[in-house]
Amino acid sequence: MAILSISGCSLLSPYQAELGQGNFIREEQRLQLDLGLTPNQVSFLLGTPLLTGEFPQKRWIYPTYDKATGYSKLIIDFENGVVSSITESQDS
Repeated sequence: MAILSISGCSLLSPYQAELGQGNFIREEQRLQLDLGLTPNQVSFLLGTPLLTGEFPQKRWIYPTYDKATGYSKLIIDFENGVVSSITESQDS
């Protein structure tokens, strides 16, 4: 009886919500992202970045998560006030 009551305690653990970290960037958003866009246009498409580089006006980093591929980063670099490069990297 004591073993049953002890093992039953594990069934009564509080609910813990899964905290999905990162942005959910849809494919159609990603396809609209292109070189030459201004920071305002990128912010309108993807929202405010969660991370920035050392100089926020030069690099924005969007951590993303997809169940199929896992965690990755969408890195957008700006030069002269427009997008100069877009890279995606898988986290290991």
